[in-house]
Amino acid sequence: MSTYISNRELEELGEGLTRHYLENAHVQMAARCIDIEGLANYLGMTVVFETFAEEDRDKVEFLADGRTPLKIRRKGSIVSFCFPLGTIVLDSFLRQDKESGRRRFTIAYEIAHSVIEKHNPVPQFHRIYDSEHGYTFQELKAQLTMTENQADRLAAVILMPQFTVDQALRDFNKGRRLKVYGQNVYANEERRIISRMAAQVGVSFSAMQIRLRELDLLEYHPLDEYVEKNLLGGKADERLYL
Repeated sequence: MSTYISNRELEELGEGLTRHYLENAHVQMAARCIDIEGLANYLGMTVVFETFAEEDRDKVEFLADGRTPLKIRRKGSIVSFCFPLGTIVLDSFLRQDKESGRRRFTIAYEIAHSVIEKHNPVPQFHRIYDSEHGYTFQELKAQLTMTENQADRLAAVILMPQFTVDQALRDFNKGRRLKVYGQNVYANEERRIISRMAAQVGVSFSAMQIRLRELDLLEYHPLDEYVEKNLLGGKADERLYL
């Protein structure tokens, strides 16, 4: 069985999942911001926060398989603890308000991995298959890349299904596409709109900007138009490169 899942399939799968959850959970403001922890619970997953004590300081999330221990700090001591299958363990610093976007995406990312493993149950390297198969380095690298890319895309769809992005665009730009000059240059007004959209949906500016591109909600203009209008025309807008 192939491990490949197309972007179109991921879009349909992610949007279908969030719509099903919202219809059954009757969440307020459902069309504007997904309750990502509520979705995790709906799928039988639990989100907990712990202080990680792993040697890898970059490790800030863990999706428990029910048998692999995680090193955490409790009452001043380091302990190895096995969390129940399906528990999403996040480092406690992600509870901070300033980490809201990262926290929400991290939960969505782990949900995405769980969904992909159920939807396309073939040997993968993200979870319990690691110690059970002997793979070459090339196979491992290729599989990890594909799996992570698919999880990234599905996480974005779960957090920002098209109906929430469309709603934000109606709320802040009357449903019109946003202007971009060249490929990556935005005027101040467009940046303000993207920031408001991101805040409403509960993601970062860069995540919203990428999602707008994926959903073909950008209106492309020549870069010369921006230069002539905003840099040579005496207007206050400055060059804004992402």
